[in-house]
Amino acid sequence: MTKSARKNRLSKKQTKPRKQKILSPAKQQIKKKFVVFAIVAILAAIPFGLGKYIEFNSPGAFDSGSYVYSAKHILDGAGMGTEEKPGAELGTLVVNIVGVWLSGYNEIGPKSMQMILQAAALVLMFIAMRKLFGTLPAAVAVIVASIYLSAPLIAKFGNVKEQYMIALAVMAISSLVLRQLGGGWWYAVLAGALAAWTPLFKQTGVSIIGAIGLFVLTQLILRHRTWKQTAADIGLLLTGAAVSLAPLLIWLAAERAPIIYWPYATLIRLFVPIEGVKVSTYISKARQLHGFSTQWPRVIRYYSLLILPIALATGSIITRISRIILSSLGKLKEEQKKNYDRFVLLFALWWLLDMALVWVSPRSYEQYYLPLNASAAMLGGYLIAVYADKLRSIPDNCHRDKTKWRLIGLAAFICMIAMSWHIFFGIEKSPHSGKDYGRKRRGYAQKLNEISRRRCDNLKGPWETVGEYIRLHSEPTDKIYIWGWYPGIYVKAQRLSPATHAFMSEMHTKTLEALNELIATLLAEFEQDPPKFIVDSRKIHFPWNRPPLELWPQTPKGFLPPDKAAIAVYDKWWTQVLRTNKRFKEFGEDEAQRYEAMQPFREFVMKNYKIVQPFGQHVLFQLKDPAANKGLQ
Repeated sequence: MTKSARKNRLSKKQTKPRKQKILSPAKQQIKKKFVVFAIVAILAAIPFGLGKYIEFNSPGAFDSGSYVYSAKHILDGAGMGTEEKPGAELGTLVVNIVGVWLSGYNEIGPKSMQMILQAAALVLMFIAMRKLFGTLPAAVAVIVASIYLSAPLIAKFGNVKEQYMIALAVMAISSLVLRQLGGGWWYAVLAGALAAWTPLFKQTGVSIIGAIGLFVLTQLILRHRTWKQTAADIGLLLTGAAVSLAPLLIWLAAERAPIIYWPYATLIRLFVPIEGVKVSTYISKARQLHGFSTQWPRVIRYYSLLILPIALATGSIITRISRIILSSLGKLKEEQKKNYDRFVLLFALWWLLDMALVWVSPRSYEQYYLPLNASAAMLGGYLIAVYADKLRSIPDNCHRDKTKWRLIGLAAFICMIAMSWHIFFGIEKSPHSGKDYGRKRRGYAQKLNEISRRRCDNLKGPWETVGEYIRLHSEPTDKIYIWGWYPGIYVKAQRLSPATHAFMSEMHTKTLEALNELIATLLAEFEQDPPKFIVDSRKIHFPWNRPPLELWPQTPKGFLPPDKAAIAVYDKWWTQVLRTNKRFKEFGEDEAQRYEAMQPFREFVMKNYKIVQPFGQHVLFQLKDPAANKGLQ
């Protein structure tokens, strides 16, 4: 073969078209599903990942610190209810005990467990909603839930009791949906087991139990389930609840924990006093200090910031009511009725209860608004499902109608972006007080920027600095005490307290008798085991308009000298100011009596401790003679 012939043959071989590999319809469908699932996973994972990054880089000075402290103290052998009186509900305490057992005296373990529970909840939520509504509604719901449950506006710093409760609630509701759609009996058992735990994190978890109970019963009344099926559902739900609570009961019995720490004790206390206290008294006392006129504008401000999930939920309820009316008038065709219609009742009951329970406590902390977002996201899936079905029902040759509904969908998508814009890029006014921040704050963007500056410049809050000072200037066996609501200082200092009540957030809401009892108990414990350091956090806590009950009074000229005559003059002057100054006219007498009740505590500190230095607002005191650990006055 000549050189020219070989060249021509090679040229023909190179230009010969390659056969394209054609996938079978089944494989094409699998590939399409994989791409869709990957996109949904990425879109949900972005806000979820950002939220976790923010939480793990934001040390918890308040609630999280108290949970970790109680868990560590109990793991070290403290008797629950005797040597340690945790403020955490039982579920939150158990998760923190496991987390601290795994990771040590820090927040990493509990925050990791929160992350795992939330991720599992979002995955199960997507599975259940996809089976119920379809892929698009499930995708929108899980993305909305991920964005809002991770939003710095309301998510706090991680290790949040509401987040644990929500994760279990979502899994419980999703399991029930899968059971009702023909899933195995174990879905009902799982739903009961998870739902039974939700009030163990926060009492408002009863919304999940209430929604499930009412839904199961109404399915029988509406003839969606038979007597036999309903009885089986109830039996399986109760079995799951019993199985999940049994280990807790055994542990509490072994610990000989007081009844007040047992499951549902807090709910029982709404009506029946346990150890002489009712939760309803706690709520009513708080409402006396912080009335409805102050609460309702705050709630409305938060509602307005959560407009997207609330709009989706409201739209779903309106759509369902409209379809019921059309059906009763005979204007809804049989083929237009869907099996998923009946589940709106379940989601709506859950969401409406979450919306209503926000109003129970007048404190209205930001995390109180987390639960309604999960229920709203699942309820909102119905609205998307109705839209998607409408779009699919239009024949492909009806181009005008198809285009119209696609444009409606595009407009709705743009509205969703607009309604959630501030969640990512910040707000200018405080939803709590209504005051102007002076700049954008509390969005994903601002929070990420804060963490970046914190990491680059090694910035720390005063509470962290005082905690590190204590850790460097004490031994692991030394005890400390934090007066006020900054339990995170214990975690930062890696120290424990000799007091059964290691921190206090209710000093302004306790009765005078309870405050006197608390101070007497503290001083008795300090006499037996005096803390090397005491921190006066000077935390202004609920109801946020009272002067701090300080342990060593400060004057414009500095700290009050430890002179009896000077102290007597100051005490007389300050109590008179509290009783007569117009600034304190609404509560002056009450606070004057509290200041007088604090006198033994102040005297103890000023006699036995020296001022180390202030750390921001916090004041650190050190025991004058660490060797003299007995007989302090």
